[in-house]
Amino acid sequence: MCIVCRQRFPKGELTRHVRPADMEKPETNDPVSDPEQIKPGRGFYVCVQARCRELFPKVFKGLMKKRKGESR
Repeated sequence: MCIVCRQRFPKGELTRHVRPADMEKPETNDPVSDPEQIKPGRGFYVCVQARCRELFPKVFKGLMKKRKGESR
């Protein structure tokens, strides 16, 4: 399921991204692409729609804030 549009797709049609291993470094806060789908860690899946790919970095940052317990 795409985390942006929440639609279901076959796994092969989705692109997987993982959270960087070290969230403390500011330059590594962007999601890391995982085309082989084998990197360890929490995976986030995005569909091929241009709008979803465009909004994904914003959604990812929101998920990381929520996960760390930060407020707006």
